[in-house]
Amino acid sequence: MPDFTFVTYDGLPDLDPDDRLAVDALAKLGLRAEPAVWNDHSVDWARAGTCIIRSTWDYHLDYAGFLAWTDTVAAVAPLWNPPKIVRWNSNKRYLQEIERRGASIVPTAWLRAGEPVDVASFLRERGWERAVIKPVVGLATRNVLMVEPTADSLARAQAHAEMLLAEQDVMVQPFLESVERYGERALVFIDGEYSHAARKTAFQPLAVAGEAGETAVVAEPDEIAVAKEVAGMVEGALYGRVDLVRDAGGKPIVIEFELVEPSLFLSLHPPAAERFASALANVLTR
Repeated sequence: MPDFTFVTYDGLPDLDPDDRLAVDALAKLGLRAEPAVWNDHSVDWARAGTCIIRSTWDYHLDYAGFLAWTDTVAAVAPLWNPPKIVRWNSNKRYLQEIERRGASIVPTAWLRAGEPVDVASFLRERGWERAVIKPVVGLATRNVLMVEPTADSLARAQAHAEMLLAEQDVMVQPFLESVERYGERALVFIDGEYSHAARKTAFQPLAVAGEAGETAVVAEPDEIAVAKEVAGMVEGALYGRVDLVRDAGGKPIVIEFELVEPSLFLSLHPPAAERFASALANVLTR
């Protein structure tokens, strides 16, 4: 059996290029990794070695099934990140908890499933001319809608919010101008330690790492400080990514804290693949 199984979804032909780099780095350490699709019922997870959730980019389409899968796998094999972390982090209401613990997040309003909302009035009351509507369970830009201060855009937003609220809770955030000008900063952590950063493009499509316009950047000291504080709020994560934007005053604030299936942008920072492989090797001795 393999030492590691990199868990993916069936939209990938084999492995994300970043994960291929990690597999090659593991091979240099004498360790073998293979890919497997999370909802492939033919996989014997008890023989999969240590399982690493990497690109399960369709889990939100069968959310209950995915959470059940994490419990099933963890009962027969080591799973990273563990089910407790996955369950907590896969619903974006985790932002409420990290805010209570001192993190500065993008201002967020929460709507409960089934409750009525007048989007135009909702935004006007908050003074948000441009805003973003998101499901609380989702990834990338799927079902994420940008709202502009026009009649057509507000009408689309109203229909979109009603569609989402028929199924789940919804979050609404103001659109911050820095996302377009400065860009969103993604700071990667491996085994609790800060590794490297990338600049993400606004509303980038779902694509393998490095193919949606991301570029390598050197994170600023204030960004690293904020990201370290947030990453330190969770124990037992093998990997994670803290995504930051800057508010109107230039302060870095959290827009996402990704612990389920984040792209780690290993190809943008060559030493990071070896760093990740070393962290994986270390889990075998814990």
